[in-house]
Amino acid sequence: MVSILSMINSYLSYINLNVKIKNRIYTCLAFVGNFYLLYVSYRFFSNGYIWRGFLFILAFLVILYFAYLNTLYYFTKDKRSKYDVSPFIEKKFHLKPKDPLTDAAKKQQTMGFVQTNGIFKNEDFLPADIDFSPIEKANIQAVVQDLRNVGYLSFDYSGQTDDSLYQLAQEGKPQHAIGELKALPYFELVPEGNELYVYGGVNQINRHELGHVKTVGLMPAIEAAKKYHLYLATAVLTGGPVKVAGRSDVIEKDEPFILDVKIAYRKRGVKSKNNTLRQGNEQSNFETNTTNLSRRRRKR
Repeated sequence: MVSILSMINSYLSYINLNVKIKNRIYTCLAFVGNFYLLYVSYRFFSNGYIWRGFLFILAFLVILYFAYLNTLYYFTKDKRSKYDVSPFIEKKFHLKPKDPLTDAAKKQQTMGFVQTNGIFKNEDFLPADIDFSPIEKANIQAVVQDLRNVGYLSFDYSGQTDDSLYQLAQEGKPQHAIGELKALPYFELVPEGNELYVYGGVNQINRHELGHVKTVGLMPAIEAAKKYHLYLATAVLTGGPVKVAGRSDVIEKDEPFILDVKIAYRKRGVKSKNNTLRQGNEQSNFETNTTNLSRRRRKR
């Protein structure tokens, strides 16, 4: 029985599940496995080992009690029992309780940073409009599936419970399955003919055409490329499955994923401050070396 439970636990570790669902499974396994202790205690009693059977009965009752508390927490809305000794223990030993559902949500949210193609300190950003052909829309959905397969994306609503999602949806803040923003691991801006295409994906090898830039600022993309140096600073995924408020619970709606980008620019013919500083240092070093060489010749 123990080996079967260990095997199930090892299999669950390979599956990317919501924290609440995984703990529900563990609670059910605790109930099932606990009755094995009851059977063992019965065998001890039947063979005359009274004290050993009593200890197993005691262990059975303790595990049954905590399984009961977990059932209330993970399967009901009240989540508390008047027979719960946890508040007494926390108060007695000055402990700070941790909520596994809340902690998982916070951990997931902190991981959702927006990846950039470098740090654009001296460049400004221009708004860009992107158009998507049917093929490019299909490519975006394919990239999402690839990122999910490698574990980069999780459709777990940042570990939030349906109760918290329902409350946020009622406040006009529906939550998407992937969170707020998820940056692509790889993305680049590629000019082809009279178009500027956005490529992205899991990596450069498995990149896909995800959209084409229509306008940059108030100009057509190709005209902006002639006047400015354009750089793709960020490319993030938004949209996807979302949970909205129903009558008494959340309802999941399937929305398409879309791509949002930011484009940095610099006017052509204008050198950045870093380039000017580097050229100044090179000129200063050249003058210093020339002066030292002249002094050596005078000494000779």
